[in-house]
Amino acid sequence: MESSTTARGVNINPKTLTLATFVLLVVGLIAAGCLDYGEGSSKPDSGSNGSIIGPTADPTAPPLAITPVIVYTLKEAHGKFGTDLPVPSYLPDGYSFSYALQYGEPDNRISLIYAKEGDELRITQVPVPGNPCPGQKTTGSVGVTIDGTNGTFTPGGGENVLRWNDSRYAYCLSGTHETDEMVAIAASVDGSGRSA
Repeated sequence: MESSTTARGVNINPKTLTLATFVLLVVGLIAAGCLDYGEGSSKPDSGSNGSIIGPTADPTAPPLAITPVIVYTLKEAHGKFGTDLPVPSYLPDGYSFSYALQYGEPDNRISLIYAKEGDELRITQVPVPGNPCPGQKTTGSVGVTIDGTNGTFTPGGGENVLRWNDSRYAYCLSGTHETDEMVAIAASVDGSGRSA
């Protein structure tokens, strides 16, 4: 038994294992569907929802989701993400900073989340021409003005969205508040870059 068996990129030399340990390891890897014998690749199984189970070399497969960096203080957010953050100077009563997320490449999205009990306000910025509100509907949007900057307010079932941008960033504010309150929060965002 000179050859090594490969399990998810880890070489296992049977000589270094006791026979019982090796058998248990191989049985466990086979049961988990993790063992690759180095023979021709087989077609991956499909899940009940049509998703692919297991690794695939398909170049058309969707890219892996980007795991965000999460921090829990504004000081830490400034330290990790820089000083150019969408920090509001006005928040409705009871809201306080909860956490910040940075998604990095390709769009360098940064979100600051403020919370009051179970309710959240999320302020997201991305460098233009990025979309700070991916997946958010735009039907029913109305034009608003934020200290001289044009934006759009989109009411939604349980979540309203306010969008605006300047020469450097596009912004998205989402929460349960109505138009006037959302505009007041947006107008107080430090560094929102409304043309001087």
